[in-house]
Amino acid sequence: MSFRLPKFPMITIFHNPSLKTSTEALTLLQKASRRYNFEIDLIQTKKQPPTHQQIKNIVEYLGNGSIDEGLAQVLVPEAVERKPSTVAEVQEILDRNPGYLRKPLLVDWNRGKALIADPPRRVFELVKAEGAYEER
Repeated sequence: MSFRLPKFPMITIFHNPSLKTSTEALTLLQKASRRYNFEIDLIQTKKQPPTHQQIKNIVEYLGNGSIDEGLAQVLVPEAVERKPSTVAEVQEILDRNPGYLRKPLLVDWNRGKALIADPPRRVFELVKAEGAYEER
């Protein structure tokens, strides 16, 4: 298996192809990638859940630096009876059931930004953010 560095910045989408919002968000992201300079890292979470380090970063990015705000967003509402209070609790929940990660989840690792693309048009909040990506 070879590894190549991406030609352009990359946005990761944690995706569930059986969710309509996730497939719509992926379609919008693919269209945007043809206009703006970024590549897509597609991760189907049923096959490849996020690592513990990724979860830690995602929680921070979702909350724009506030762990509490990120914790409130990262899991689907039916995941737990009470909201997790630490990243470690989120990691334990996702280790048991990766399907509890909210999707579609978009992450720009380079800029430290993440969002849940529900509704799917939220893709553009990440892509069109000031200074995010240049048009091709």
